[in-house]
Amino acid sequence: MLVVHRGAPRVAVVGAGIGGLSCARELALRGYDPVVFEASDRVGGRCSSQATRAGWFDDGAQVINGTTRLAAYTAPQPGQLAASHTWTMATRPVDVERPGKAAGCDVDDAGDEPSLELIGTVGVPTMRAMADAMAKPLDLRLDSPIHHAHRSGTNWVLQGASAIIDEDFQALVLALPAPLALPLVNESALLRAALRGVRYRCRWVLLLGSERAIHLPNHREFHSGPIERIAAMHSKPGRSSAVPQRWFIEASERWSLEHADDDAEAVADELLANFQAHAGRPVAPHFLRTHNWQHAYVDAPAPQAEGRRYLWDERLLLGVCGDSVVPSRVDQVHRSGALLAAQLADSLVARRWRSVPAVPPAVAGHTDMTTMIHARPGLLGTA
Repeated sequence: MLVVHRGAPRVAVVGAGIGGLSCARELALRGYDPVVFEASDRVGGRCSSQATRAGWFDDGAQVINGTTRLAAYTAPQPGQLAASHTWTMATRPVDVERPGKAAGCDVDDAGDEPSLELIGTVGVPTMRAMADAMAKPLDLRLDSPIHHAHRSGTNWVLQGASAIIDEDFQALVLALPAPLALPLVNESALLRAALRGVRYRCRWVLLLGSERAIHLPNHREFHSGPIERIAAMHSKPGRSSAVPQRWFIEASERWSLEHADDDAEAVADELLANFQAHAGRPVAPHFLRTHNWQHAYVDAPAPQAEGRRYLWDERLLLGVCGDSVVPSRVDQVHRSGALLAAQLADSLVARRWRSVPAVPPAVAGHTDMTTMIHARPGLLGTA
């Protein structure tokens, strides 16, 4: 349970992807009062998942690598399944028929036991489930796009789709792709200049369902050709393997750029043909869906001041985190949000400390500095 100090500064966090949620959770753990605004009807950002008639697909990031605190945010209650789990893969698939066995010949089985290779961490039972668990204790406002933000005195004032939000926020965090964050940083020349140079790359993605087994590695990256990455949904922990196989197929950057103006049906045909070539046999899918993943990867992140993983305007208490500033990897985006929360908390402490009136000696008595700090709830920004 997160405990918010009485009178703690309120922080608006715009964007409920992993960066925004990480920032909000770190602020809440320090006793602050974050409110998360999300334009869509779901959380997760690049940790996106969608339900189809073929089952669930993770249609964004497939795996999380690197060191994160995400498991701590999603620690389950007793008796509940964890919202994240490690994903491993046999280095030599055991379900592929080998020559000799197919012909009924005796084959020496010595050394048949496959070894396991760690792919990374995934959400359970979907990537989005992890983000849902992160958001659960927060004040989350879905379907709440923010179209305008301006500073009024010591507060930020936000405007939604139709009206000004009648709430005051002492600080503002933007966990959005740079093109979406730019209209909200008009008051900061520093952040506006940094975000203008950020460029993103889009990717075509094919979601494929097959009732027949396709014998390919559960996760693989290719270094040439139309396809850059494949991932088997049915092999991830917490997913049902009883339903038809479900494959995520991501086109390469170059191929996506060359086919940016193609229609979805033509893209599906070409990616399916290349997938069949990798499988070495015809594939008869019973489900196909393509989409062009916008803001899939940042091409040129904003320059970071003093090596930080976020952008920060101290005067306005305005920050930007996520892949506007760092590479488009879940661990990097998470770390960006967490570090911005620490910076914001330090700034709020400094401002409140400057606003604490001097304690007259006759009143102070033997009250030392430590006692005075702890006597003001929320001053340190810690739970």
